[in-house]
Amino acid sequence: MIQTYFAQIKRIIDQYAASSFVLEARLNVDMRPGDQGYLTSTLTFIDDSKLHVSEYLDQTGESVDKLMYTYHYQDADNRLIFRYDNARHKPALASVEHKHLPTQIIAAPAPTLDEVLAEVATTQGWV
Repeated sequence: MIQTYFAQIKRIIDQYAASSFVLEARLNVDMRPGDQGYLTSTLTFIDDSKLHVSEYLDQTGESVDKLMYTYHYQDADNRLIFRYDNARHKPALASVEHKHLPTQIIAAPAPTLDEVLAEVATTQGWV
């Protein structure tokens, strides 16, 4: 199942990598013991902004769960545009799943990579 999930992620990244607004796309996948996997990816866009992706996955039966995820989008000067993650904070946030913006953190459900890439493209006016 995790291999199927990795293949889906690769298709999504390849689809965006073929667009005119992506300069470079890298994907690394790593199978871990106990039906777990880890993936990282970095996409660099035409304005030199970058999306850094990491997901730690666990397969239970027929389902793949994201135990940890980060989708960090930053501008060419490495300033945060937005980041989705499920990292715990001290003091605790109202929601484990949340989105960081330059001046605030808001509750936000875990997006898919496809949704994050669509948000990047829409935010920048590339689509």
